[in-house]
Amino acid sequence: MAATEIRVAHPHTVTERILGVVFGILRLAAYVLLCFIFLIPFAWMFFGSLRAEREIFTYLTPFSLQTFIPIEWTLDSYLTILGLNDAGRMSGLGFGRNLMNSFFVSAAVVVSSLVFNTMGAYFFSRLKFPGKRWMLLIVLTTFLIPFEATIVPLYIVVRSLGIENSYWAMIIPWFASPFVIFSLMQFMRDQIPYELDEAALIDGAGYWTILWRIIVPNTVPGLVTNGLLEFQFIWNLFYWPLVAVSDSRIQVLQVAISGTLGQNQQYWGRTFAGSTLATLPVVVIFLLLQRFYIQGVASTGVKG
Repeated sequence: MAATEIRVAHPHTVTERILGVVFGILRLAAYVLLCFIFLIPFAWMFFGSLRAEREIFTYLTPFSLQTFIPIEWTLDSYLTILGLNDAGRMSGLGFGRNLMNSFFVSAAVVVSSLVFNTMGAYFFSRLKFPGKRWMLLIVLTTFLIPFEATIVPLYIVVRSLGIENSYWAMIIPWFASPFVIFSLMQFMRDQIPYELDEAALIDGAGYWTILWRIIVPNTVPGLVTNGLLEFQFIWNLFYWPLVAVSDSRIQVLQVAISGTLGQNQQYWGRTFAGSTLATLPVVVIFLLLQRFYIQGVASTGVKG
């Protein structure tokens, strides 16, 4: 009669499994805590925009559910900033137009930036010519210059071109971006083999055809990643639109929000409502394109 075989789990294996479960729980708890910390300010701002003005700072202490959840729900702040009630019309508010201005400017900058910077990245990453390293060094050095040091010369250039106080003043200065050029360069170098260029050249394709038929289709994750970063950067701009544009009809949302804060009276409900309108589009766009963003970040700098 064969002896019954009894298998006993190795103590090290059991210990490793227990430790794995414990670390998994701790990691999940850390993620939940981080999400909670980051979402608290946005939740307070969002629910504050749905409160009556007199109620916003009433329940800050002691900390409770009423700190976030309004007692008196109202859409007055949104109706006011959109100019849909008497208070909004009397104050000359119309954030809907400012929101569309921000969309137009951000989208125009992203499209033009990707076109010009993609050509620049292809120029530096795939073509060989004398002095390329020095030219690239000059381009990347401009990225290190703080914007505050160039805003006056930039304003003089914009005024000399006659595009001051126009949409062009908020679009043209951002056509070229050394950061986007450098990022796309890394993606093109690491993810697209040079053999594709050589094969296309043998088949008679020119550099322009190679760029738009081979390089660009294989650089979509990198383009989406940089497009999202560029969109967020332009969307959040405040100082340059404030300096370059004085016409409220073409002003962007970020500058319009600052108009809700006065020296004598501050309408925090309007500020919170405007900030919520300014935040949600970026969050929605990121959630829709996060697959490409994560793929672009993960693949940039990793040899394929």
